[in-house]
Amino acid sequence: MNHLPPFLLYITGVTGTGKSSVATRLAELLFLEYLELNTLVLEKGFYLGYDINRDSVIIDDELLVSSIESIIKRKKRLCLDGGVVPLDSTFNFIIVLRCHVDTLRGRLLSRGYPEEKIEANIEAEIMNIAYHDAIELIPSHNIVEVFNDEFSVDETCNQIISIISQHHPSVLKGFIN
Repeated sequence: MNHLPPFLLYITGVTGTGKSSVATRLAELLFLEYLELNTLVLEKGFYLGYDINRDSVIIDDELLVSSIESIIKRKKRLCLDGGVVPLDSTFNFIIVLRCHVDTLRGRLLSRGYPEEKIEANIEAEIMNIAYHDAIELIPSHNIVEVFNDEFSVDETCNQIISIISQHHPSVLKGFIN
């Protein structure tokens, strides 16, 4: 797959919107390396402590960003999955996954998250924080919001691939119908 053009895709959204499911499938379909930020943070110890109320680590952004930038230089075709971090690299697209708050609440409850974490994520979804964070990284015309409520992972991926094919057809030429 060395003949494929470089392509950097960032999948973001609040917890519970389906980032990991969609990103892993897109990476598979588009022959992209997959990198999940939370896994990288935990494996490399890129955290400063633990927030018990939100049931999450406190990320050391400086170490995380440095590591991701290094990975991007080596991996020219990458699907990054996670919350928005302040990277210098320019992504071809940032896909912000969204979902209705009732759907989101159900997903987060099924994961057993504490109420404070659930409420924080619902508030972030209502305020569309992931989109607003993304426009800090790249021009807004390269950011697309995709609602992931009523569709299967494959249907959501097909929708994203359709969007990519409209803007970057060379990325898909020869291996996606």
